[in-house]
Amino acid sequence: MTSSTSPEKTAIEATIFAYFEALNHGDVNAAMGLYTDDPVQLPFMQPTVVGTEAVRKGYQDLFGLVCFQMRTKIAETVQMSPQWAFVRTESAGSLTPVKTGQASPATFHEVFLLRKTSDAEWRIARYSFSPTAALPEL
Repeated sequence: MTSSTSPEKTAIEATIFAYFEALNHGDVNAAMGLYTDDPVQLPFMQPTVVGTEAVRKGYQDLFGLVCFQMRTKIAETVQMSPQWAFVRTESAGSLTPVKTGQASPATFHEVFLLRKTSDAEWRIARYSFSPTAALPEL
């Protein structure tokens, strides 16, 4: 297990930054385009979300409830093999529940497990996240 310091690191991290861009725009299609064809999410205090359709539905539901304005800092990028890497992030910004329109501060930590797919793109295979402070009611 070695820390990546190559063009691979740049490509791996580009996937993460593209993810947060999709999140901030509430763009389900852009977010889904960053996942493998067998995604799994491990959300905080909720059941595991398995498969493309379940993950897509989760984003559709989420973006109907809340708008994000998040910035992320990559704390660790490790390429474990030619096809697998993980990225650990710390994110901060705001969540705005659609029903109230009142922005509230939000902080999270996340772990992304990425797989290099047959098209040579790094995509999110597994994603786990949890808030590091109380969240507003949605």
